[in-house]
Amino acid sequence: MNPNQPNAGAPGPGTPGKKKQKKGHQQDNSNINVGEGKGPSNPGPKDFPQMSQSKPDTKQEFTKKQNKPKETKQQQAQKQNQPTASKPPGQNDFPQMSPSKPNTKQPAKQNKPKEANKKQNQPAGTKPNQKQSEGNNAPAVPQSSPTQGNQQIEQQIVILKSKLHIPKRRNPKAGGSLGRQTVIDVNHLPLDLDNLFKKLVYHVDVQFTPELPKRLLRNALEEFNARHYPKVNFAFDGRRNMYTIKEIKAKTDTVSVLNDENNRTIDFNISTSIVNTIQMNKIQEYLKSGSSNTPPGEAFQALDIVLKNRPFSLRFTNVGRSFFPLPRITPVDLGEGMELWKGFFQSPVMGWKPYLNIDVAHKGFPKHQPLIDFIAKELNCDINVEMDQRSYNALSNYVKGLKIDFMVPNQPNTKRSYKVVGLLDTASRFRFDIEDATRGRQTLNVVQYFRITRNYVIKYQNLPCLHVGNVNKKTAIPIELCKVQRGQLRLKKLSEVQTAAMVKNAARPPGERRQTIENCIKDINYNDDNVLKDFGIEVTEQFASIPARVLDQPSLAYAQNKETKPRAGVWRPDRFSKAVHINKWVVLNLDQRTNIASIKNFEKSLMMSARDLNVVINPMDPVINCFLPRNNSLSELKNLMGNLFAKQKACDTELIVVVIPDYPPGIYASVKQKSELEVGVLTQCIKSKTMFRMNTSTSSNILLKINSKLNGINHTLANRSSPPSMDGAIIFGADVTHPSPEQTTIPSVAAVAASHDIYGSQYNMEWRLQSPKVEIIQDLEDIVHIQLVKYKDRTKSVPKKIFYFRDGVSEGQFLQLLEYELIAIRRACLRLNINYKPSVTFLVVQKRHHTRMFPKYSCDMDGKFANVPSGTIIDTQITHPTELDFYLCSHASIQGTSRPTKYHLIWDDNNFTEDQLEQLTFYLCFMFARCTRSVSYPAPTYYAHLAAFRARAYIENKVINLNNLDDEQTRNQLNKSFTANTPMFFV
Repeated sequence: MNPNQPNAGAPGPGTPGKKKQKKGHQQDNSNINVGEGKGPSNPGPKDFPQMSQSKPDTKQEFTKKQNKPKETKQQQAQKQNQPTASKPPGQNDFPQMSPSKPNTKQPAKQNKPKEANKKQNQPAGTKPNQKQSEGNNAPAVPQSSPTQGNQQIEQQIVILKSKLHIPKRRNPKAGGSLGRQTVIDVNHLPLDLDNLFKKLVYHVDVQFTPELPKRLLRNALEEFNARHYPKVNFAFDGRRNMYTIKEIKAKTDTVSVLNDENNRTIDFNISTSIVNTIQMNKIQEYLKSGSSNTPPGEAFQALDIVLKNRPFSLRFTNVGRSFFPLPRITPVDLGEGMELWKGFFQSPVMGWKPYLNIDVAHKGFPKHQPLIDFIAKELNCDINVEMDQRSYNALSNYVKGLKIDFMVPNQPNTKRSYKVVGLLDTASRFRFDIEDATRGRQTLNVVQYFRITRNYVIKYQNLPCLHVGNVNKKTAIPIELCKVQRGQLRLKKLSEVQTAAMVKNAARPPGERRQTIENCIKDINYNDDNVLKDFGIEVTEQFASIPARVLDQPSLAYAQNKETKPRAGVWRPDRFSKAVHINKWVVLNLDQRTNIASIKNFEKSLMMSARDLNVVINPMDPVINCFLPRNNSLSELKNLMGNLFAKQKACDTELIVVVIPDYPPGIYASVKQKSELEVGVLTQCIKSKTMFRMNTSTSSNILLKINSKLNGINHTLANRSSPPSMDGAIIFGADVTHPSPEQTTIPSVAAVAASHDIYGSQYNMEWRLQSPKVEIIQDLEDIVHIQLVKYKDRTKSVPKKIFYFRDGVSEGQFLQLLEYELIAIRRACLRLNINYKPSVTFLVVQKRHHTRMFPKYSCDMDGKFANVPSGTIIDTQITHPTELDFYLCSHASIQGTSRPTKYHLIWDDNNFTEDQLEQLTFYLCFMFARCTRSVSYPAPTYYAHLAAFRARAYIENKVINLNNLDDEQTRNQLNKSFTANTPMFFV
């Protein structure tokens, strides 16, 4: 466990915590364009000669090539890498390569790894499989006898692997110098660990029989320790890991604990044994010279558990690194049976000295209420009549996996707690056999059974019964006697309505957020904890003040190089640098309340805005109305939309503006999936309420998106603001999004965006399906190869530099990124030419952390919420002790407290200084070509994240379960199904 790891969850028994699932968001604000490659000009010194002189292979041609028995990839590569007779070695030109562009649908068999490299190319946690292909393995060289070209590549890769390391900071005790100097408060509490570093900590393994219920294990261990180790203070993770500073003897005993759910005692057999001793001064050594690749994991884990002891002992509900006390007031209702709990997050951070990061936390919990209230209020059902199928399905989805408390009124001895596995028939119809001593064997329904055995008359006999306990044993209990258990965790994803309510209530200005955190610190009162005192840990219970800087805003260029200077990350748009001409477009109205007059007003406003922004728009085609009755399913609307989109595509419609109603939920995602993933037409969605209050300001913002979607360029960095490091650079953004925990057979989706213009404004996208939960992008070599060729086709030059922004990984995975993804990038370059070695800058982008900045002085208070200004950067004190990382708040906050993005440099051939790297990253946040506001992280990273998220949502919607991900044909067909028809990035 690495305390610096933003995505880490709670550690498991004796093992580091696992990375939490990433969550996506569904905003319509992206502009990746998958452009069609153009043929190159005559080969020049930096061109790829004869690479694209012929058309791309058709599927049939490519299949023929694969079926040639003696034409292996090595032989092809040998031909590609042999110098031509007309060119002497040493010229800057790249030797002749394959006359066709790489095909995105290449069968994966071409890149099966050599046996010797299988281990290196296999991500941790996966097993090699003979059928695995390029979608599942890091691309490598085939196993057959290598050619001279492949030998050279392998030699280069071996040399590179021997040099893999994370760059160190140039000056260990200094950061960058650009920008205005200031001081910022952060929600990090300084830790005094000097006494802890002198101690030896004992790791004790505690085995419980039975192991459930987990919520009683701490009570049982406290009873056990009071009996056997009365003078020993201990820290316990709630599972089986205990830590002490005193050596204890192994013991085995049985203790009894009261289960308050049924007023019965449970006997726990407990055994303890010391399994390890931990030198805590290893943390001190890490602070002096440690690397992210070799953290003292056991010492970090022990420190983390010891610091958690206080909230554990206060009996807070634990979710990963967050703790939630019982609400003191009625929680906010999120709707659909969920309520919002407020708690706090804590995690040790190893900066230049130790800190404890404290932040507010919010989570949805099932609402503590009778299930009968959920049916009446949330499902709007008449509880006296039988439920319709739609309500039945909604109830079944809500209660499955739910823990409920059951009790017959005025009969406390009937109190029980159950886990629901589903629904059964109504109380009046569900029948079962029982044995009676006097009446013999009887068949009763649930109503009769409760009247006879419990003297209770079921009121709502037409409601379904709950199926509880063993899934194979049909135990039915009446729903009216059940109440949702308080404070239970659910892994299910929140709905759109619940998420919106969560965001609305969680977003708070910096002053209010700070006060909430400080109140939490007072309530916890760390320094009163005897365990922390015993371990020698002291917490300074006030925010740390950290040196910071505010970087200057870049100048942006519009048409005819007219410059605009943003103020605090915000600016007004001007005439677009590259404006589009929209010949044919139409409005698809899905909302019954939106009338023709509103749509005509929108057309008028859009055309007025277009004149101001240099865009030419023809009048729209006749409006298409397509309404869905409230009692119809969303699938019916999808079919209707699919036919409409197909007709518009056949008519060469360039853009379809879709008016989105409030009902049904999920309609926006359905429109995007149907139009841009299946049919292949571009859409711009507008909410119905936005259409009602349309004006030129709103239509101008919509036009910013439309121009980008149609391959226009809204703005670029002005020449005087464009960093020299961007000259000749290709910019990559990469992300992998995973299915939710309950979707074990849904594949993960990797997405990689890459720029293909000299300004870094236009992007193409490559998607790949891969094994669930695998974070390493397994087909990155071919992806990068394809995108390098696209860049060359568009710009008629080859990239001199590669900037690779990798989203969604933690410190514990940095070494894997270097060994697999950096190597894959290098292989892609060497495949083009053995001498092609552009410099690579590899930055990990981390958003899921809890560091927040609070302005200390009035000059740093921006906007009505008094957030830190755009360009605020911290690269000392709370950053890595030896490596180059920094927190950058590049955006102006719209609501709530700004969240900075953390960047960690893990590879750099460019030898950038801190100032160069920070300025480049900041300026790239202004290249998000669809808004008039800088964004929280560079555009390609956002594009990759949104693309991966939406592609995964699409395959989940199609119920694509890839149990056979190693099946090459199936995977290729599925990849094709959601990429082949997409003319450009779906936004």
